[in-house]
Amino acid sequence: MSIMDLLDDFVFGPFNLIDRAEGLLSGIRYGDLGRQFAIPRADKGGPFTLAEIEDLLARYGVVVFGRTHDANHMYFHVKKRQARWAEYLMLHAGVELCNPTVDERNPGYAASHAPGWMPRPWSETERVEPTQTPGQKVESAGFAGIVDWLNRL
Repeated sequence: MSIMDLLDDFVFGPFNLIDRAEGLLSGIRYGDLGRQFAIPRADKGGPFTLAEIEDLLARYGVVVFGRTHDANHMYFHVKKRQARWAEYLMLHAGVELCNPTVDERNPGYAASHAPGWMPRPWSETERVEPTQTPGQKVESAGFAGIVDWLNRL
């Protein structure tokens, strides 16, 4: 074990006060301290960086907060109500998870699809209004769209 591993395990990870404060404040804001996931660090042989995982989950509307690390793993939290969905997405993307599964069915779901298959991101779906025919674009959501966006936070 190197000196940097010791520092990561006993100094830099535990005393990562800014990210810990952000995680606590986000948990209070969401009313949910979340579910923690662990992935292998990219510099220790892990296939994904934490930034890549965050980008993946953000495309599907999953909020990541409370990041920290130790010598071998990167840790992050997602809302408890999004944990199954986040695990499902990460397993489909081929992310190695170093924690117990949230839903025992998710590894089977990931194995039932071809490697690399991912569901269509919600950010890429076309929004259809009740008064609109499919294929017709929404011009502007205006104030109602802003209220809708704020309610989803």
